[in-house]
Formats: sequence, structure tokens, C-alpha cells
Amino acid sequence: MIDTHTHCRHSHDSKEDPENMIEMAISLGMEYIAITDHFDAELTFLPQFDYIPQIDLDRHFQELYDLKRKYADRIQVGVGIECGYMKEADGLYLDALSRYDTDMTVNSVHTVEYEDCYLRSYFEKRTKHQAYEAYLKAVRESLDCAYDFDSVGHIGYVVRKSVYEDKSLEYADHSDLIDDILKTIVSKSKSLEINTNAKGTDLEFLPSIDILKRYRQLGGELLTFGSDAHDVSRIADKYKEVSEQLRNLGFKYLFKYISHKPHPVKI
Repeated sequence: MIDTHTHCRHSHDSKEDPENMIEMAISLGMEYIAITDHFDAELTFLPQFDYIPQIDLDRHFQELYDLKRKYADRIQVGVGIECGYMKEADGLYLDALSRYDTDMTVNSVHTVEYEDCYLRSYFEKRTKHQAYEAYLKAVRESLDCAYDFDSVGHIGYVVRKSVYEDKSLEYADHSDLIDDILKTIVSKSKSLEINTNAKGTDLEFLPSIDILKRYRQLGGELLTFGSDAHDVSRIADKYKEVSEQLRNLGFKYLFKYISHKPHPVKI
């Protein structure tokens, strides 16, 4: 098993010790875990979120380098980060990431049109179609960011706290935009992340099966598995269920990243 998207106490929304994360992964028999804490440079441009502390990158990476060496004979530890995309933050990410040796970068969209699409206020001023379309446009824009990344995180994140009676993000309702996203992921040789932190979406994981089917039809092969765990209890959550679904869709591999190179893991 592998997990390419997890968070420890280096993220503002986790209290978990990174060594505990690694020990749990070992106890589960995993071969690889990437710790990809939140780097929320986009919040620099959103004063309403001044209360959220920024990650200490020096501390984050140094601790992960040390743990990677310590556990090298027991498990592969991916030194990672999750970048919260916003166009204005491109330069901050580009500058900061150039200073560190990393294995894995997850590129994710959390803010849309200068709002956090995790908050109720985002939905109250938009119809469902407007809210989801704006989110998907931000995801498409994120694929052309200035900094390098490996996987596209949790497509469908906007659904987690959606307030609509029918919360589903249907491929058919945004097919042209979703096709553009998936074709761009394929053409740029990036990975589409399967994210099992899907609470509130009525799904087992993100993105939905219809989007995964379309990704395969368009030639997509690169997939990462991410639990998005913020504590040890959810590491590799639903890995077996995801693997079974992917095999049914015709996928043969998930991928782990070492020095930003994808390595296949048979499912």
C-alpha cells in the first residue's frame, strides 16, 4: 500500500506527530507514505484568513529529511508539500519550492474567486452550477501554474461542504470543462489523485467514478492514492476499496513519487 497525501502537525489543521504517521504506515505494511503538509501561500492575499499560521518550511523539510533517513530501511518516506493554488501566489510557491529537495508536490484548489469554498458563505451567494463551475475553472487554471507539481489534489473538494439538496458534481453538467481539465492533466503528464477524504460528498472518494472513467477514456494512466489523513487513524483509508474500483475500471497501477518521478505500484 501507498499513501501520497497526508498531514502532520506541520499543518495548521493537524496535531499529529510525523513519526507516529510513519510508524502507523509501517504497522499497516505499507511501502511508501508521503507527508504533504499545507503550504497555504494563497492566504497571504486573503486578509480574512490572517489567523491561520503559515507553515515553517525549514522545520517541515528538515524534520522530514531526518525521518526519511531514520526509516530508510523500513519504509520509503516521501518528502512532500501541498500547495493551495491561487494565481497571485505563483511567485511565492516558485521561490520557496526552489530552495528544497522534495519528492512529491500536491497541487490543490481550496480558494475560488478569493473565497474558501469550504465555507457556507461561498455557496449562499451562488447557484450550484455557478459554485461548481467557478471551482472547476480554478482547477483548470491551477494546471498552468508557474511552479512544478506532481498530482492534482481532490478534484471535487467543493462538494465536501456544499449546501445544496443534490450535492453531486456530475460530469454531464460540466463535461466540456472537466474534459479540458482531464486532457490537460494527461498532456502535462501529471497524476490525478484519488482522495478518500470524501466525508459530506455521498461518495467513497473523489473524484467520482464517471470522471475516472472519462480520464481513462482520454488516455489517463497516472493515478495517486491520497487519504488526506490528518491523524494516524485515516492513513491508507479505503485503500482496498479504491484498488478494487480502479481494477474494475481497467487501471493497473497507482503511482508513488520519488524525486518527482512516478513509480508504478501494481493494484
